[in-house]
Amino acid sequence: MKILCEVQVLNRTTQANRTPRPVKSTLAIGYKQSASDANGNTKKELEMVLFGGQSKTGTRYKVRDNIHAVHTKFVLDGKATIGFRQPAENLLIKCDPIQLKGFLQTLKLGMEGKDAFNLRLNIAAATAIPQKAQPQLRMVVSKRSEYPIKGFPRTLKSLSINNSQLVKLSFEICSLRNLTKLDVSGNKLTKIPAELGRLALTSLHLSSNCLGEINDWCWMRGSKLRQSLGELDLSGNGLTQFPPPLVKFERLVSLNLNHNKLSRLPFAIRRLQALRNLHVCSNKLESLPSAIEELHIDLLDLWGNSFRDFNAEAAQQLALQPVTAKSPQPLWLQTARAVANYKLPLPAGSIPAVLIELICEAPKCLCGQLCYALRQEDLLQRVVQPKFTNIKNLTYSREHQIYADLVICSPSCSALHQLKTLFTLLYP
Repeated sequence: MKILCEVQVLNRTTQANRTPRPVKSTLAIGYKQSASDANGNTKKELEMVLFGGQSKTGTRYKVRDNIHAVHTKFVLDGKATIGFRQPAENLLIKCDPIQLKGFLQTLKLGMEGKDAFNLRLNIAAATAIPQKAQPQLRMVVSKRSEYPIKGFPRTLKSLSINNSQLVKLSFEICSLRNLTKLDVSGNKLTKIPAELGRLALTSLHLSSNCLGEINDWCWMRGSKLRQSLGELDLSGNGLTQFPPPLVKFERLVSLNLNHNKLSRLPFAIRRLQALRNLHVCSNKLESLPSAIEELHIDLLDLWGNSFRDFNAEAAQQLALQPVTAKSPQPLWLQTARAVANYKLPLPAGSIPAVLIELICEAPKCLCGQLCYALRQEDLLQRVVQPKFTNIKNLTYSREHQIYADLVICSPSCSALHQLKTLFTLLYP
């Protein structure tokens, strides 16, 4: 087995570095066949060879009974140290984590005397991996015939599989730990594996698939994906509802939901404070949530939706609604509102997780108070026009005015009284 890596050699006796800094190297391991004895028997000797710098022959190390120590504490970061007794040297290795783990596993099997497939390399004839054979970082598959039969290189950082009639995202793709950009647009995917949530992707394109058929969003619950994703394209998937876990992607900068069947956006969208580009054209939106005012968006594309007119019936009912006495709010709700109003930090474990989600996602009244456990009459649809104060560029069809839905925190809310006064003048 051979791997490409960076290696620094440290002499334990003199504490001096044989190489002043890590050098691009090839590390190989395999059996060396000894000469036949008088009886015609041969003996296999496990060796490791380090090809570094300009060295063509490499430095050879015996493995059996010659390993001083193997340090693997940071193997998930692609770092490990192998120490030899003779010579008294340590190899400080930096490599792709997947390849490094495979190499160390092969070393372990060899030390146990097992004849693993990766040890069948003739170490006597081993040579360095040519520098031109650098790890592949990018792959594009534009048709089904180009799909790699032998699998994907573990070193990939960008992978595009477009218009290939892909019906399932393989586990192999979900295990490409170095992947940061994945584009599987124009296929026939109905479901994404939950394992995808373990990848630290920064860009994910899933447009023109069929994810709206099942509405399975388990993959969005992966903490690594939530913390890293900055660009997401779900356009043309037949979505009828906004994926609920999507509001937790607080580092999302660009979101494309064009050409779906969405009729509503959630109030919890206010949690996406990093969002700068929101595309929801060619859907069936009838209104917007008032929470859209809390976002700072550079481009909001609302073209080709079905925005409805002002809800005169709801306004008339509100104008005729009698004033009710102020009732005390639950203590937990008052606490949540205080945390939100004063923007207190919410470290993990400080308060119940459900309360953190409430503070981050619950709708806010026009007066700024959190609302929870709403009654049907607390939701007022299409009764105000958004000001779009924090929207730099807005694209929409001027054939229809855009109205917003809002929620009321209590019957005694000051914002509610102002609306009632206005609607009373309009509908005496």
